[in-house]
Amino acid sequence: MSLEPLQQILAHLRAAKNVLLSTRANPSPDDVAAALAFYLMLKKQGKKATIAIDNAALNLSPNCAWLPRYLDIVGVIGPDNRLTITFNLNGQPVRGITYNIKNDQLAVTMITNGQRIKLGPPTVAEPTYPFDLIVALGAPDLESLGRLYDEHTAFFYEVPIINIDHQAENEHFGELNLVGLTAVSTTEVVYNLLELWQKELIDPDIATCLLTGIISESNSFQSTTITPRTLAIASELITRGGRREQIVAELYGNKPITALQLWGRTLARLHTEPEYGLLWSAVNDDDFAATATTEQDLHNIIHDLLTHAPQAKTVALLYPRGPFLKAIIHTHHLNFDLRKIFAPLAARGSRNLVECDLSTPLAEEAIDIIKQTLAERAPHENPLPKF
Repeated sequence: MSLEPLQQILAHLRAAKNVLLSTRANPSPDDVAAALAFYLMLKKQGKKATIAIDNAALNLSPNCAWLPRYLDIVGVIGPDNRLTITFNLNGQPVRGITYNIKNDQLAVTMITNGQRIKLGPPTVAEPTYPFDLIVALGAPDLESLGRLYDEHTAFFYEVPIINIDHQAENEHFGELNLVGLTAVSTTEVVYNLLELWQKELIDPDIATCLLTGIISESNSFQSTTITPRTLAIASELITRGGRREQIVAELYGNKPITALQLWGRTLARLHTEPEYGLLWSAVNDDDFAATATTEQDLHNIIHDLLTHAPQAKTVALLYPRGPFLKAIIHTHHLNFDLRKIFAPLAARGSRNLVECDLSTPLAEEAIDIIKQTLAERAPHENPLPKF
């Protein structure tokens, strides 16, 4: 991106007073870390900021809970709760106002200097959202924001949006777009912006968030998309106090015994469907009970399966919910949009990670539904890879 669009983004950020930050539903550690780094920078600038992420389907990445200000993330947004009623006083003085609520009626009393007031007709200002700028991070499109967008669609078309991402499938939906296709992570793109904004404000907490996203998205610098620029940024962030040892320990080392036990049970039932490039497994209520885990723990497992089995382009994990099964489906295939592919199953989530309901309690029947959907709706010009 040329300097002029970057300067336009910086101008919007400098002028903003109350910023909404968001990312795709069921975000990756890179998405969460990018939002937190941006949030911390805005706070250091003295601005109001809110991070809202749709975590209704699956919880936020549990291995990000240690990041600075993680607990500030909320799952919903809403308009300002103030309702303003305006009257024209026609130049008549008012010394004071009192009010009373009785029998479900609001009575407002205006105290004057003894004069009779003739008020003009009232005008009512409906509640509005308090935000004057939206920054979307790591979201390929507005729909990927999940229920935040679905429940507040009009708001997202009324307020300027800065769209920051590194994914090739990004639809450039913002008024201003910063999509760094050569960056390994969204946090790398955020660093490039903060470097121009006020680099001196990047403290150890901000540096740790940014470094977390780079390490996570690059699989601890093992990705083939790593560039000299990425390595230089990582070095700079460590110099600025980024806590690399803690990041590596939290992302890769500190796995609870219960999560490892669930991982073992998942691996024991692993199946491959080479014709569909599909890897899948199923867990049951006994697995959750025996390992003291929940469906939330499947989030890390499905990510690890794709990481350790790169020949599989799609991974599905089945688990019980009521009388039937649900599925979490994940992909790294650049031409797959799982929300669109599994739309007939009412899939919820992001482009590369969704969950959906399956109208069967049997794992084999559930996988047949997934395979049939892939066969019918996956992009025909990019046939499913085999392994």
